Amino acid sequence: MTGTGTVIADIPAGGGNIYASSVLATAGNNPTTIAIDPAGNIYTANYGSNNVSKITPDGVSSILGTTVFGAVLGQSITTDLAGNVYAADIGHVNIIKITPAGVTSSYGTTGSLPTGITIDGAGNIYTANQNDNNVSKITPAGVSSIFATTGNMPYRIIIDLANNIYTLNIGDNNVSKIT
Repeated sequence: MTGTGTVIADIPAGGGNIYASSVLATAGNNPTTIAIDPAGNIYTANYGSNNVSKITPDGVSSILGTTVFGAVLGQSITTDLAGNVYAADIGHVNIIKITPAGVTSSYGTTGSLPTGITIDGAGNIYTANQNDNNVSKITPAGVSSIFATTGNMPYRIIIDLANNIYTLNIGDNNVSKIT
């Protein structure tokens, strides 16, 4: 296992609201997360319909791929530079890859309840596994491993340009940094 965890900020209770100024397009049923690819296409993971919607820059909305995913999809998605979409399928504890042509495949396994997903510049995927309190790494070849432990109930995950990984831990109300 590689990486160490450090709490970098506590998140206070409460918060404010942010309002959109206009509606671009209709997303799927109960969309829970959003991602954008290099071409400006927006993707939503739809918890209620277990699929992914694609919204083009001109506002055309469609369902991406032909597969309805596992028991519960829709916690988190990300894209790579080639326009592939990766969705965390929490019902089957794996990652679904969707190509720009809409071809779907299982890409790799994760820990229990992968609620967050991100990708680095080398194409490695990292998932925040809420029930296991850890981060999984999936290489471009689809090889999965436990990368690091986190705080309590990691919910979201991001990576910066220096390849530091940050998890949002809802059980601890904090953010951890993995270097």
